[in-house]
Amino acid sequence: MTHAEVSTFKPSFPQFSSTIKQRKQNNQIYPLGKVSFKDHVQVPLYGITALNPVDDGLLKNFKYCNPKNCQFNFKLPAEQAKNLKLIAIPEIGVVLVPRTWQDIQADAGANGTGYALIISPDQKQAIQLYDSSLCVGCGLPYASLYFPELLKESIENEFGGYQDSQKLMNVVHPSKHTAFFSYQIPKLNNKTHGVAKYHDDGDFNFREIKVTLDKSQQHLVGPILNFYQFTH
Repeated sequence: MTHAEVSTFKPSFPQFSSTIKQRKQNNQIYPLGKVSFKDHVQVPLYGITALNPVDDGLLKNFKYCNPKNCQFNFKLPAEQAKNLKLIAIPEIGVVLVPRTWQDIQADAGANGTGYALIISPDQKQAIQLYDSSLCVGCGLPYASLYFPELLKESIENEFGGYQDSQKLMNVVHPSKHTAFFSYQIPKLNNKTHGVAKYHDDGDFNFREIKVTLDKSQQHLVGPILNFYQFTH
């Protein structure tokens, strides 16, 4: 994006920017035990490594868990828990994903930013996550799509921004700094749903999750997004 350019939002299915070989090398998956939720519901936890952006090697600052020392005061129905696992991603945190999904790209930036993309085995479903850390230029332009009141500031700072000029996105703001959104990716049978958040208390941070699941997995969208909202 050139300075102060405002781009139009166009829904598209996310693609990996790394090869399978790179992901196997950089984004290794480590079993870390089990985590417990309300009513003694348990799900397995896995840690994902990412390439260290400032040093050699991989980021893997993992904590091993058992249901006694890793607990979330969050209600996750047992029926849905059977189909979910928890993954810990550098610079992103923990997120619920469908249990059978294994293909993950996780990237950490030297400025603390985090990005992750998890794609289903059939390659038609995806979960995408982003955290701008405290890098204002990495967060403000993306936040402007969901919070149009930020667009003017983003352009004035020469970060550019995004607009939904074609009105392809449905956005609801339950609070000033949180947006629930949905949109349709062309040729897919189901909508993408997500949560975007920002805070600006001297340091600007933006984070978001986008969940694209097919009809058979729709019952998992709610718990995935609600847990993200609960923990982020």
